[in-house]
Amino acid sequence: MGQRTNILLQIEGRSGARLNHVYHLQWGYYKYMPMAFLHLLSGQYFRQSAMDIYESFTTMLDLDGILTIERDWNSYDFNKLAECQNVLLHRDNNNGAMVVIVKEGVRALCLPTYKLGFLLGPEDAGDELPYARWVSIHEFLQHQSRYDKERDDAFAQAFETITTLSGTQYFSQQLL
Repeated sequence: MGQRTNILLQIEGRSGARLNHVYHLQWGYYKYMPMAFLHLLSGQYFRQSAMDIYESFTTMLDLDGILTIERDWNSYDFNKLAECQNVLLHRDNNNGAMVVIVKEGVRALCLPTYKLGFLLGPEDAGDELPYARWVSIHEFLQHQSRYDKERDDAFAQAFETITTLSGTQYFSQQLL
């Protein structure tokens, strides 16, 4: 029922250790997930240095109270499209996902780096296979039922500008 989405979050520590979590968002479509990422970016400047990196980034993504899909996801590499697709094909999802990779800075005071991608779910993929390729924020928003060309295109452009200025890398249009 409703628009079901997922956030795949991968945090890579300075030691190379990886911590992955998958979140289920019943109403995470439209601008909800991009806004959560903007919250994450703004929060990096206010992070308590003593806070554990995982706790810090889940707090900044404002994921408290959102259903975590309990499973050991650490064997997956969310940098790989095929592994993201494998996770999502077995989840309750019809409106896509946002994949966020956070890599801790090399030194304690260095800001983390981010990698971001959006994937279309079965309801929005049309003739394509669901989650078959990375899409831009523009394309992700265009598939939402509340899409308003003028306002949402302006939001997407502002989102891309802010995230690019922050050093965020995007997943390429790689196909499975």
